[in-house]
Amino acid sequence: MKITITTKGLTKMYDGSHGIRNVDLDIKSGTCFGFLGQNGAGKTTTIKILIGLIRPQSGTAVVDGYDVLAEPDKVRKVIGYLPDTYGLYDYMTGYEIVDYTARLHGFGRQDRQEIVADLLKKLDLYEARDKKAGQYSKGMRQKLALARALVNDPDVLFLDEPTSGLDPQAARNIEDLINRLKKDGKTLFITSHILPEVEKVCDRLAIIKEGTVRVHGDMDEMKRRHFTPSLRLRVTGEPAAALNVIRALGKAEVSDGSIRIYGDRHGDLDAMAPAVSGALAKAGIGILEMARDEHSLEDVYFKVMGE
Repeated sequence: MKITITTKGLTKMYDGSHGIRNVDLDIKSGTCFGFLGQNGAGKTTTIKILIGLIRPQSGTAVVDGYDVLAEPDKVRKVIGYLPDTYGLYDYMTGYEIVDYTARLHGFGRQDRQEIVADLLKKLDLYEARDKKAGQYSKGMRQKLALARALVNDPDVLFLDEPTSGLDPQAARNIEDLINRLKKDGKTLFITSHILPEVEKVCDRLAIIKEGTVRVHGDMDEMKRRHFTPSLRLRVTGEPAAALNVIRALGKAEVSDGSIRIYGDRHGDLDAMAPAVSGALAKAGIGILEMARDEHSLEDVYFKVMGE
């Protein structure tokens, strides 16, 4: 699959301690990439370099085949950018803001009419097109900013905290839009603090800490890297009695009143489950619950940040 965004050794330091250091990323076309980290970790700095707003001190970056440093004008033609602060003109109507952006991209009047109307309809803003942006709700303002970012039908979209501060319904609307854009083949680069949302929409991600990328890969790969697969088991009677039976089959321990069975010795946990059930039944021990212990992106994030 084609690589749409790649960086090698990207470095931009502001005072010797803040910024990014040697950031290496490879982001495939048509994927949704999550870039996670604490405030000040370097997420927005990375985006601003990739869209040509600031220059790195060293390293290279290529977006959709164009060198960010050598061909910034070409990069801007193929990207859309949603900043963490919208920068909307409150005295202009929703229609005027999107139309003005289309004009900046060089579209003629007839094309603009079609583009603006289409975007406002897709984002459920058409009925509010003649309202001043200052009268829009936060969710509507976010969608208006997205409409502006989509005016040039970009191949690559950079979304900086796209659901920050939104109510659950507005956040769900943005999430649905992101999924539609993925289906349309767009490449999305998203920063966010809302980890469950990132887990739902992103295919791959990187976690940056103090300016350095600590992990980079797909979700399942990261979970395998940081957590051993396990089954969680609750039994009748004391867990210690069941533990003695289960240890003959594999590594196990008691945790919070449950037994956790690890798959490092026997591989597939699904294949191990019948053997565990049979051994416990033979020992006269009943099973109240048995389930695979699934780890979330949040588990991975906090483990990486604690390292």
